[in-house]
Amino acid sequence: MSAPGSTARAASRLAALLLGMLLAQAPAHASSVHDTPGYVPLADPDSAAERLGRRPNVLLVSMPFTGGAKSLEALGRAVCGALHGDTPDSLLRLCVSEAEFRDILWPEFPQSRPATGLHWDDAWPVLWGRLNGGSVSAVRERGSRVYTLLRVEQAGATQEYRNFKLHPGFVIVARDDEGHEQRFDWIRSVAERKGRFKIYSMRD
Repeated sequence: MSAPGSTARAASRLAALLLGMLLAQAPAHASSVHDTPGYVPLADPDSAAERLGRRPNVLLVSMPFTGGAKSLEALGRAVCGALHGDTPDSLLRLCVSEAEFRDILWPEFPQSRPATGLHWDDAWPVLWGRLNGGSVSAVRERGSRVYTLLRVEQAGATQEYRNFKLHPGFVIVARDDEGHEQRFDWIRSVAERKGRFKIYSMRD
């Protein structure tokens, strides 16, 4: 898997998004462009997506997840096996692909609505950087060991979308080859679609 090249358009839009996040955290009394005489807000028919955490009027998609695992437990075992294999690519194969992000996940996120001016290829390099960096870090810190899965845990409530689910705070509890219990908590979120589970985000 290779990261798409950075573009000037992506950089400017990401900068605008970060600025928007900073403005959203400003105190209520701070001046805003909304207070400027003659200001007219952009039309945003999907504005409810911010409150809901998803875009409500998306189409069903037929594209399946390729690879991954058949359950959260099976994904935990696969991660343990990938760490034993000692190559970041083994972990990356358990992650959502660029096409899966573009066609299945991105259209339902509030950031994808037209009023934001963002596109999937603005967000994908950031996500891919986390997946790649997380895979490299995990193998460097935990690789070359044999792990036996004990259980998986989920720190947050499952988030329901029309075409997929997100399981946040995925934790793998395993026993290493010296008999010590280990907790792997660097997987931020797992995506589920039609009985297939793949890593959506990692802590890089």
